[in-house]
Order: sequence, then C-alpha cells, then structure tokens
Amino acid sequence: MSRSSAIVALALALALLPLVVDACASSGARSTEISTPVKALPPDAAPPPDVAAPMTPFAKAFFDVDMRARAIVFRNECMPTVQRLRASGVFGAVAAAPKLVFCDRTPDGVPIGGVFDVDSTYTRARRLTLIRLDGVRPSYMEPFDTARVAAQAKIARDVMKEVTPAWNKLGRLFTVVPLVQNGTLECWVIPWPSKARSAIIGGDIAFTRTADGRLQRLVDRSASWKTVTVAPTGPVLLPSSEADVAAVADLVVARGLSDFGRDVTVTTGTTHSAFVAGPDPITGARLTWEHRPVTR
Repeated sequence: MSRSSAIVALALALALLPLVVDACASSGARSTEISTPVKALPPDAAPPPDVAAPMTPFAKAFFDVDMRARAIVFRNECMPTVQRLRASGVFGAVAAAPKLVFCDRTPDGVPIGGVFDVDSTYTRARRLTLIRLDGVRPSYMEPFDTARVAAQAKIARDVMKEVTPAWNKLGRLFTVVPLVQNGTLECWVIPWPSKARSAIIGGDIAFTRTADGRLQRLVDRSASWKTVTVAPTGPVLLPSSEADVAAVADLVVARGLSDFGRDVTVTTGTTHSAFVAGPDPITGARLTWEHRPVTR
C-alpha cells in the first residue's frame, strides 16, 4: 500500500468515529461497516453464577479468555442491531438522534443498547437513550453510569488512532471493541477477514489505560495473525497458534461460527476445545466447552 493510500484510509476511519464506537479499519476506500445479520440476542453472556468447586489453572485461564470472546461477539451482533434501530427512528428523528452507539448487558444478563453523544473531553455521555433488546424492546430506565459509557468511547477512539496506520499498511481489517473485564476497562483489536469463507486466527491486541491515562498494551498477538479457510458445511477445526489456551480472537471466531450452527473445535499445542450441546455449568449457556488433551 502506498503512503498516500494509508493516509486516505486513516482519514476515512477517523471520519467514521462519530457514527459508531466499534469500527473496522481497512486499506483503500473499503467500507468500514461490519455486516452482521440482525438476530435475537440470547442471554448467553450473563455473568457466571457462584461456582463452589475451584477451577483448574487451565479452566480459569480459558474461562477468562472465553468471557472476553463472549462479550466481543455480543457487541459485534448488537452494534449493527442498534444502528438499524436508530435508522428506523426508534431513538427519535434520525437527523436529531445521537450518533454514537452503546451496547451492554445488565448485571442479570439482559441485553441493552442505545445511542448517545459525548462531550469533547470524553468524560460524560449525554442524551444516553437505552432500550432492552429482548421482548418488545421497551425503554431501559434504570440509572446508568454515563462516565463509563464515555470512557469506553474514548478508549475505542484512542485505540483506533493507535493501530490504524500499522494495520492499514499491512492491509488488515479489524474491529475495535471496548469492554469491562473483572472491573478493568479494556479495548480489544480483533482481526476481521477480508473475503468470504475465511477467518482470522490469532492476531488480536488488547489495551488498557495506565493511572496517568496512557494506553498500555495487555496483549499483542499481531505476529500470530493468519487466515484460515472455512468450508461451507461440516465441522470446523480452528488451529490456534497458542501453546496452551486459545487466543481471544480464536474464540471470537469459534463462537461466531457456532452461532450459525457449525460444530467448532479449537486446537492449541496441548488441548482440543470443542463446543458441545448442553448447558454450561458455569454460565448457563446453551453450549459448553469440552476439553481433551492433544495426543502425540
């Protein structure tokens, strides 16, 4: 990619920031909207109930990765849903409705989404309007932390600025997803495939903020980025580059494919992890992970 093309792509990505919090960066003038079908959002990302039995170190590490993947898949499904609701006038006249989009779940797992504006310093969300995304989509009227909404928008903006030049130069698409994990604000850069019937394994990056407000990298798997082909039918095997616990990006792909009814197995250097039918004893989700060691 030429230097001028990268500059144009960066300008395009930054210009779209007022429209959505999660955006997709690309080389050239490719559209930055991620095309995700609107579908019912099941309560699969509800907080886990108390678990009496302690987890093994592997189970705990996998659970932490998977919870991030669940949150990212939920947001990637929710954001286009809210954008379409805004375009249809659910949040008032389209010309006057706030443009930024927010998605979350309540402490008891109810999916909510809405729109908001933010001040120039990104310290407080304004005109935040939320609805429940279950049932008939009634308004959500409970008190909500607008500072947290603004903080997520700000870190998404800053991470976009941080990674877009390098990823445009590499011709890589991505989505930026802010989330709160274990009380800490994080922002994940998740690779996105550029062609049909393909997926990106690995390659994710995560940021948080230091006490003085700087971005700090928590994870950088950009070197493990690779494209895999996904057959149109049949079981899907995703070969992770990780030695033990799969990457967040790996489980985002696995959960996305599972949502479309595919049988998915993620393989690391030590473990095969497969989705199987049955309620997850930790989260109550309709599918659970089954792990078995890799045999040599």
